[in-house]
Amino acid sequence: MFFKNLKIISLVLTNIIFTYSVSLASNNDDCRNSSYYVKNIKVDLTKKSIVEARKLAEDKAKLFGLKKLVNKLTLRNKKIKFKNLEVLQLVDYLKINSEANSNTRYVANFDICFNRKLIIEYFHKNKIQYAETYRKPISILPVFKGPRGVIIWDEKDPWYLKWKTEIKSSEGLVKFSLAKGNLKLSRRIRSNLINVSNKDLISKLINLEKSEELLVVIAEPVLKNDGKTFLSTYAKIYNKNGILENTLYRNKTPLKTTASIYNIDQTLLNQEVLNIKNSIEKNWKKDNLINSSIINEVELIIPISSYKSTRLEAPFLFNDKIIKVKSTDRFLDEGVIEIEKEVIFYKKKNSKSFEHLKRGLLKSNSKIQYNVNTLLIQKDITSWPFVLNTLKSLPFVKEVKVISISTLKGMVVVRFIGNKKTFFQAAKEKKMIFKDFNSQQYILNSKF
Repeated sequence: MFFKNLKIISLVLTNIIFTYSVSLASNNDDCRNSSYYVKNIKVDLTKKSIVEARKLAEDKAKLFGLKKLVNKLTLRNKKIKFKNLEVLQLVDYLKINSEANSNTRYVANFDICFNRKLIIEYFHKNKIQYAETYRKPISILPVFKGPRGVIIWDEKDPWYLKWKTEIKSSEGLVKFSLAKGNLKLSRRIRSNLINVSNKDLISKLINLEKSEELLVVIAEPVLKNDGKTFLSTYAKIYNKNGILENTLYRNKTPLKTTASIYNIDQTLLNQEVLNIKNSIEKNWKKDNLINSSIINEVELIIPISSYKSTRLEAPFLFNDKIIKVKSTDRFLDEGVIEIEKEVIFYKKKNSKSFEHLKRGLLKSNSKIQYNVNTLLIQKDITSWPFVLNTLKSLPFVKEVKVISISTLKGMVVVRFIGNKKTFFQAAKEKKMIFKDFNSQQYILNSKF
């Protein structure tokens, strides 16, 4: 055995290192919140020397990490063969959470950030469809309805405990959290949860959890009149108003004996927890699959709520890169202005002038003279930077291009990988809801 005595154990323990910044490339904080960040990869390797063990352990961690990533982002409908050299090139950086070693053994825990661009190219090369959009978090309320009544928030309940454990270790695209509730609410749920249809009660629980949806997962042993017994499991999702949106899962598993309803096999409960969780994650990935070979585009309308105006106090030639006005007090630090239907993006220089100008028309190189008292309009596009940055942040978006800005609206074209359904679903997860405007355009229907 590796640990032969306390002396060796002590030596190993003194060599434990905890670090948060060991990397192969620059540590990109943005990656930690992306779909391409894989956590908690454990490696235990023994070789002739610690140098060899450490090197091989890191390579092994990268291979394990890629397999974990593929499992996370794809439906695993085909067997993928990995080449070690290829895997190493897909890694952005590797973070060591903890490590311990002796002369020949190396034990470590890693997080790995994979390069999104290279991974997408890898998927494309191997003709793999994938999903990368996180679903907004779902609160989980485990309920066991047995012969002895409704059990909820009970640390001794196997159904509740398995959900608690599984949620902690979950690393898929669907984020789960365990509904905490309180004693008062727990009593009300126990007395009212016959068909899980109490709208007000569900709504209060969701608001308490500060979430938008609640998934009630129910396990119920059933004894029928003919003596047959089975375990009924189902999952119902409710919106923030307490209204039932859908039943996401339903299953019946026969039990061996009548007495089984009083003592449900824990293995069966554990399996049903995994079945429900995996079913939800699989359906989410199906609805958000991206075909990297398809490039699409969509034209979006961004409403503009109001505008302000002033007049030029001196003639202005665009190439001078400065516009003088009576006062910039009424203008944002940066934004969009319109002069005789010419759209110009600006930043303030001082109290009476703008600088860093960029024209919004295609013929941006032509010279335009603006005279004294020419009307200058500032568009109130307070939400625009957020809207545009949010669109650009969507993982499969390739380009966001501003086409035009008028008094009431702005137009942008977004080019992206995959289909429109996936795009709008991803936008919705960022609280950007678009509605059909006509056959070719969609209008932003949510406020920021």
